[in-house]
Parts: sequence; structure tokens; C-alpha cells
Amino acid sequence: MSRIYCNYMGNNDFLMKLSQYLFWDCDVKMLDPYIDKKMVLERVFSRGTEKDEAEIFHFYGKEEIKNTVPEIKYLDKKTLNYLSVILNLPKENFKCYKKSLSESPFGIS
Repeated sequence: MSRIYCNYMGNNDFLMKLSQYLFWDCDVKMLDPYIDKKMVLERVFSRGTEKDEAEIFHFYGKEEIKNTVPEIKYLDKKTLNYLSVILNLPKENFKCYKKSLSESPFGIS
């Protein structure tokens, strides 16, 4: 799927407000805050600053974040616990929590 340059209606302005080190491996101008929402949220909550968090809450809103973060496939334990508390969601609702419970060491069942 090809990406459309998304510097329309201020979408890219939002991404440019976030700490640029979060997107060290990609061209921020080519990201779309809606298509790449899970990646943006995962990086901000895992490695971002308080300012970055304030920006994503302002842009997406708490309900949209609350509906999206449980679908993120990987969050470290600290980030998972933090999101569970601030969003008032049980850890069991997170896809990454269910995945970590179902994995066995060395792929042995």
C-alpha cells in the first residue's frame, strides 16, 4: 500500500510536536497519525515525555486512546501497568498481556 504525503489539515503538525527521537527509524513526514496510531501511541507511552503524552491526549482524546491501546501487540510490563492504571482498564483487556501469558519459554508447549 502506498502512503500519501499527509501534511494536510495539520496532521503532520501534530507529529512534529512530539519528540523526534521517538521516530528515529522513519520519516515523520510520511507517517499518518490515524493510520499509524498504534505505533505513535506505543512509542509515546513507552519512551516519550510528559509533554508528548499531553500532546497525544489532546490530539486523540482519552476515549480514542482507551479504545486503541489494548490492541497494541507489544508493551513492556511497566508501560502496560501504567496504561492499565491511568486508563482504568484491567491488564487482561490488553492484547499484549494475553499474548505474554500464552507464550511458553523456547516455544515449547
